[in-house]
Amino acid sequence: MMKYVKLATLAVAMCSASVYAQQQCQANAQVLKANYIQQQGVQEEQLFSLWRLHDQVAHQANSQGVVELWQRLSNQQVRPIRYFEHYQRGIEYQPGELKEGGQPVSWSQKYQLVHSDLLSQSPSRTQGEGCGQEQHFERQQNGYKMTLVWLPALQLVKQLVVAREDADHQDRWQQISRLTLQSYQLNPQQVQQQFAHWDRYQTTDYADVGDNEHDPFLAKMINQGFIEHGASGFYHSDGQAMSGGHHH
Repeated sequence: MMKYVKLATLAVAMCSASVYAQQQCQANAQVLKANYIQQQGVQEEQLFSLWRLHDQVAHQANSQGVVELWQRLSNQQVRPIRYFEHYQRGIEYQPGELKEGGQPVSWSQKYQLVHSDLLSQSPSRTQGEGCGQEQHFERQQNGYKMTLVWLPALQLVKQLVVAREDADHQDRWQQISRLTLQSYQLNPQQVQQQFAHWDRYQTTDYADVGDNEHDPFLAKMINQGFIEHGASGFYHSDGQAMSGGHHH
């Protein structure tokens, strides 16, 4: 019985620490831009931006000019839009048309870049306060290890490292991806203007793409594999680049 009481007390303490950090931090985590450097394997580092505007979140691959935006609807379904900034065009999908591993798109994973189940465990340590408070998490599963530094007040990843166990050397890990926060901006006007800019792009419903193959832009995107029914997202919390034409 004492064990369960201790666990319950720890859970309350974790929640209290996170709430306290949010109270001490005056930032609005629902409206921000966060800039990351993403490293996949031995490939070159890529700049990656996370944008939030209440029930909209966008992942911007700066070097590719590709933006994946998700809108959380009133029924809690998630509607994806894929924008191509160089063309100022976009493809709109209905909820459920894009899958991740056969599963519906996870709003929490898009919003915070990690699945909530990783954050549901006890942090190994907590340090700092206010906006700068950090929680440290680690998980090992199926030959992979995820190490996370989390900013609870801002609901932002500070650093996420994914490593794979060396098959020939037990307890030796090889890094396969790293995501590192470089900076963040709490400028509501900037964020609102950026989402409004994307919203002005000419968009095509995914269901109508096949009827518009004469459109040079759509023909090019189809040929390059950017318009796909079965994949969503160029960044994923398991550290793997997903299929769908976005190769990092």
